[in-house]
Amino acid sequence: MTVSKTSGIGEDTIEEVARYLGRGGPLSIGDGSGIIERLERRLEDLLGIRNVLTCSSGTAALHSAYLALDLPTGAEVVAPVTTFHASVTPALQCGLTPVLVDVDPDNGNMSPSALREAITERTRCVVVTHNLGHPVELDEIADICREHGLRLIEDCSHAYLSTYRGRPVGTVGDIAVWSMQAAKTLVAGEGGFLATEDRALFERACLAGHYRGRSEKQIADPALRAFADTGMGLKYRLHPLAAVIAWSEAAHLVERVERRQRLLTRLSSRLEKTPGVRPPVVHDDVTMGGWFSYRPTLVPRGDDPRAAFERSVDALQKAGVPAHRPSIGSLDSMPLFTGPPPLRHATSTWRPRLCGPFDGARAYEQDRLSVTVTAADDLDRMEAYADAFADVMNGWSGSAAVGAR
Repeated sequence: MTVSKTSGIGEDTIEEVARYLGRGGPLSIGDGSGIIERLERRLEDLLGIRNVLTCSSGTAALHSAYLALDLPTGAEVVAPVTTFHASVTPALQCGLTPVLVDVDPDNGNMSPSALREAITERTRCVVVTHNLGHPVELDEIADICREHGLRLIEDCSHAYLSTYRGRPVGTVGDIAVWSMQAAKTLVAGEGGFLATEDRALFERACLAGHYRGRSEKQIADPALRAFADTGMGLKYRLHPLAAVIAWSEAAHLVERVERRQRLLTRLSSRLEKTPGVRPPVVHDDVTMGGWFSYRPTLVPRGDDPRAAFERSVDALQKAGVPAHRPSIGSLDSMPLFTGPPPLRHATSTWRPRLCGPFDGARAYEQDRLSVTVTAADDLDRMEAYADAFADVMNGWSGSAAVGAR
């Protein structure tokens, strides 16, 4: 697959978009037919899921998921403290309130024991993120949810084709959501989708953001179908051009994931032998799928570890390694999760509860580095990055620029 250097998508995808426009493909599809239906069937086949509903973004899909669960006003949603805010912020629009819990220090995923300790009589839902592509402990978390009668949402946006004990992510919870934003493993530019085995959840999610054509065609429940003309007043349809991009890119998803696994597995194997560096932890019972972001940990030596870390990052960058501190911190540092926003409709329900101390999150974040690996990179580039890490962590001796290797 030839990849465009400017957009990062395949050249064949660019041609597919041009063909769609050239033959007069519709620019708005209200009933889920055509390219929308073709994309959803392709996603079901690729990811081993059912009842796919595409949306205008992953956030819109998450909002639809929360609406579909029909939780009581004021109910608590337990979420990991290290996730992107949109995993839980749509709950604000549903009259729900977040509960943030600690994570496992090795992979940043929700800690089952922290989840168990956070449950109260108000808890109704758990949302997990398969952080950076590493599946959470799905069996234990699903058992806790069943034990307490809780709904489970899987946010799989980082984890295309990841598996947990041989099962695809997105097939264990009540409902699962993926993003197709431009930085994700499967891109539409902007877009997302949800999937569920529960047809009743699918129909409520459909009513949330796909009024008229699609709701009229796909909702069987008479009580819901009566509102098909307006839905719930939201419009979350995926743009057809975004669907064309995602449909074309999905044809290369397995190839892209396998290639990225080869590259980052090779980089990890080299970094394991480099003093002062720990590659990302991958448990034996999972596969990483898309490796959404590659984040090793530096263990700088010296009397001043903080200064040594910053010097190491600076030296890696000068050597040509696209390394930087992760740009997004934990949710407990964001004002939206330390108190209600200045909106009257939120003050009675959105009352975040922080179940700290977040020792696991702080240990996971400490000295962690993000290394950008793109579709244009190859094994030689991984070797060059590994050589640069070895040079820097051994005192920066002989650290020629990666670009010159």
